[in-house]
Amino acid sequence: MSEQLNDKKIDLQVLNGIADLIRVLDLNEKVIFVNQAMEEMLGYDSKQLVCRIGDDVFNPAITKRALQTGEVIQREENIGNSIFSVKCSPITGDYGEIIGVVEVFRNVTMARKLQKEMIEKNRTMTNETAAASIIQRTMLPDRGFEKNLKVNYIYRPSNILSGDMFDVFEIDKDNVAIYIADSVGHGFAASMVTMFIKSMIRTSNMRILLSPSEMLKSISERFTTLRLEIENYFTCFYGVYNRKKNSFKYSNAGHMPLPMRIRDSEVTKLESSGYPISRFFAKPEYHEYSIDIFAGDKLLLMTDGVIENRNSNKEAYGMQRVEDIVKELNIDILETLENDLLDFIDGEQTDDVSALLINIW
Repeated sequence: MSEQLNDKKIDLQVLNGIADLIRVLDLNEKVIFVNQAMEEMLGYDSKQLVCRIGDDVFNPAITKRALQTGEVIQREENIGNSIFSVKCSPITGDYGEIIGVVEVFRNVTMARKLQKEMIEKNRTMTNETAAASIIQRTMLPDRGFEKNLKVNYIYRPSNILSGDMFDVFEIDKDNVAIYIADSVGHGFAASMVTMFIKSMIRTSNMRILLSPSEMLKSISERFTTLRLEIENYFTCFYGVYNRKKNSFKYSNAGHMPLPMRIRDSEVTKLESSGYPISRFFAKPEYHEYSIDIFAGDKLLLMTDGVIENRNSNKEAYGMQRVEDIVKELNIDILETLENDLLDFIDGEQTDDVSALLINIW
């Protein structure tokens, strides 16, 4: 059989020029050739045709199986402190009969080390992302009553972390802050921006909290000092509800879709304008607007994920479907909106979805 292998005219010069370790065995599992790379690494004795490191480093059962079945078998071997990926391929004679095998040993030690490090880093990142998601959710307002305001919302990140943030909190006994923000993206950077927004607003002084335009201006100034890349930006709608005056004063930093006041079956969009908060706009000006709001009215604030998520036909959900729901329903608005949106997109959510509904009592 060795003669048959020799007659196959294996190009030894080519095999010796390959960096992988290569050996050829005949039908009797006898090593008849190793290339120069294997000889140098394993101390192969070309006269005795054995490796000084010992045959125990190889798995003879694999070689035997390849000789018996003609399978091409891939396996890994630990040789010394190195890991090798070994491919054992049968060699056939002129009539298709198996006359030996060739085994190629590729050093994958570094690849396995990098793979292990990557798995560990992914595990760490997954754990950290899950923890960040929990923290992000705890920063959302409580559902239920805030004196004469009933708060409810939809919060559905498209990934583990969200770029959406909203809040409702009492400034003083007469005034309540209400806002919604949408940061570009869905990952760590976007989620960190939402935490910045929450912290910035909650720690602002009374004068700024009571003025929507001053609040957006203050956020913009602070955000600019972070020196983030131009592509890191967010939109924000901020308003102040006054119980005594039955008014809602607001400003908008490029946030869409526009919030709406719902009164019976009438929808009034809170028209406003203003640049998104970004380092690109160094000193933007924000204007204040006001609308009356009474018991029985509702405020609905949303992020663009509600109207821009698409179905399998690439059709966006759109604002009209939202308006149809709020006009037809007096209760269960959010539940109906969420179910209708999920049915529409058929589970393929591509953007964060947030909607904040406030009932005035």
